[in-house]
Amino acid sequence: MELASVENDNDDEEAFELVPEDELEVQRVRAEELFDKLQRVQADFDNYRKRMDARFAEAAKFAGEAILLKVLEIYDNLERALEVDFETDPKAAKEGIAAIKQQMDSMLRQEGVRPMDPLGKPFDPYYQYSVHKINDPDRPDGVVVEVYQKGYMFREKVLRPALVCVNRHESEGSNTETDSESSEAQEKKDGE
Repeated sequence: MELASVENDNDDEEAFELVPEDELEVQRVRAEELFDKLQRVQADFDNYRKRMDARFAEAAKFAGEAILLKVLEIYDNLERALEVDFETDPKAAKEGIAAIKQQMDSMLRQEGVRPMDPLGKPFDPYYQYSVHKINDPDRPDGVVVEVYQKGYMFREKVLRPALVCVNRHESEGSNTETDSESSEAQEKKDGE
């Protein structure tokens, strides 16, 4: 029986010796399968990304179509308004143009575009461009006193900043600096 147990021990030893080789082979095959699966998943993801890029490109290409259709309606109405004889029926012509403006305002509102009203408010360079300044001591410093061109917001973003005139009180120190700088410039000019 001992011999049998030794044989069993030998069988166990042989089995024990074969198990690591078999286990190593099993793990190698499993690793190859996982690597192949990873490559397939990566290829599927790359294909998905390419499809999504193509869809986004197509959507961007045709995104303005709805807005263009609305603009074409307004354009048609503008053409009809131009067919009216302004001299014989100025009231109808004015009403037609007012209706077109109202239609345009409605379309802009529907698309999320709204005008800004900076008049009388503090100047903010994010929302306005100052193209002119005045010095009116009767008005507060840094306030928009005139709007040359309306500014517009598109949802929460500035679509077009307003072009404005800003009231700036000049301090005496800045006047003397400006005067001294301009007198220095004049002296250099005269010296040449």
